[in-house]
Amino acid sequence: MHKLLAAIVVSTVAFGSVSAFAADAVKKEELTQEQRTDMRARADRLVKERAQAPAPVKTQAQQAPKAKAIQVKKTKKVSKRDTAKNHAKS
Repeated sequence: MHKLLAAIVVSTVAFGSVSAFAADAVKKEELTQEQRTDMRARADRLVKERAQAPAPVKTQAQQAPKAKAIQVKKTKKVSKRDTAKNHAKS
């Protein structure tokens, strides 16, 4: 019983430490000052281009034609047995 409890504690600690190492291993690369400046200049240029562009024209999409309703004729219920019961008169 004590060995089982010890195994559970050890496995819990192992899983916890592995996840901590995995979280530290994945880090984003930091951008240099030059890359940040280039990205900011590009963003500003795109904002100016969008401001100068004419407003988009709103067009209404044409709806697809509706399908014709299918006319179904009602049929009479057919059964294998006669509905009129013949009773013997006594």
